[in-house]
Amino acid sequence: MANIGFYAGSFSPVTRGHLGIVCEALNDYQKVIVGVGINDSKQQLYSLDERCEMINAALDDLLFEYEYRDLVGYRFSRSEEKAVCRLRENRGCVEIVGYRDLTVDCALRSGATALIRGERIVGDHDGEMQASILNKQILEVRKARLSMATIPVPKEDMTYVSSSNVRGLCRLGEYIAAQRYVMPGVHALLMRHCLSERFVALMQANALSAAAAAEAYDELVRAYSCGRRHHTLSHVAYMLNYWQIMENLGRLKVQNPAAMELALFYHDAVNTGDDTDEAASCRMMRRHVFDRELSENAANLIGATAHRQCQNDMTPDMNIISDLDLAILGDTFNYGIYAANIRREYLRFDEKTYRNGRIEFLRGLLKRKPLYKTAAFREMFERDARTNLRAELAYWQSR
Repeated sequence: MANIGFYAGSFSPVTRGHLGIVCEALNDYQKVIVGVGINDSKQQLYSLDERCEMINAALDDLLFEYEYRDLVGYRFSRSEEKAVCRLRENRGCVEIVGYRDLTVDCALRSGATALIRGERIVGDHDGEMQASILNKQILEVRKARLSMATIPVPKEDMTYVSSSNVRGLCRLGEYIAAQRYVMPGVHALLMRHCLSERFVALMQANALSAAAAAEAYDELVRAYSCGRRHHTLSHVAYMLNYWQIMENLGRLKVQNPAAMELALFYHDAVNTGDDTDEAASCRMMRRHVFDRELSENAANLIGATAHRQCQNDMTPDMNIISDLDLAILGDTFNYGIYAANIRREYLRFDEKTYRNGRIEFLRGLLKRKPLYKTAAFREMFERDARTNLRAELAYWQSR
């Protein structure tokens, strides 16, 4: 009889802590079924399909981060390595199922032999014990048996991670802090929800109806989703977040906030790597913005993200959006993930071609003195950005 573990939860959203439990379970069970619960008595922020999509995205990200682990800078434990090797050989060793009824019944239907519960060091023990006792009583009624397995969150830095904390950070607009606790593909999916209301309000303020604004947002979501790994809505959220942070700290002041916000949403709507991308993004934006002055101001800001303008051509707001676009370079925690996702976004190029092009790009950035156009960004990011760029350059040069 197959040894099958059933790991149930709402996964709203799935976190790196959840993924750690799945990896640990893969070392003990021939197959792990991730059961995504639907509780009709609770209002879920994310649909069943969205939560399943997030779990699949997290597994994809795990495999890619392992392949480029030296670039990401993530140290995989021995159990994580074993789990990843199993996933690479057979993705079917993890199955995702949704269910509305009792966890016990879904586990029995799925042929599971054990119920898996994840437990953090703080706060989970009493709740998990109560759930375990209730499940045993329910199983007795069914004259069935499932073993109960509790797996502690394997890494200390994930001890305080929870889906509710991630949702809380997102509600506060702290999208960058939330990135620490979820995989990149999950974060990009979360941003579809997080940025929707803000975008629709922006477009309604510029004479679009609510329905037309929603349609424009759906178009934007499709644009930022198709084949993207770094240039996703997470990148837009990252820039919006740092704009708010810098203004809150009194470090800068945007002169035309409406144009800036519009430009941030649309600046990478078209991203093929071609020199005409910014112009194509502007055309998409202009289809929905009828205020000519606003659209021209936003288009000028979008053009600044091409990073081709001379210093004399740049307005203060153009300098700001240029620096916001490059802020990730000075991020000591997220840079490795950014660098790996850029590689993943350009998988159409073989390793040698990408390596040579990336080396040239990194050298070009390092020659820029300074990297950032505003004093606030230079003070906050310049040193770390150069450290990150040199480290990535050394990585590709050693390949």
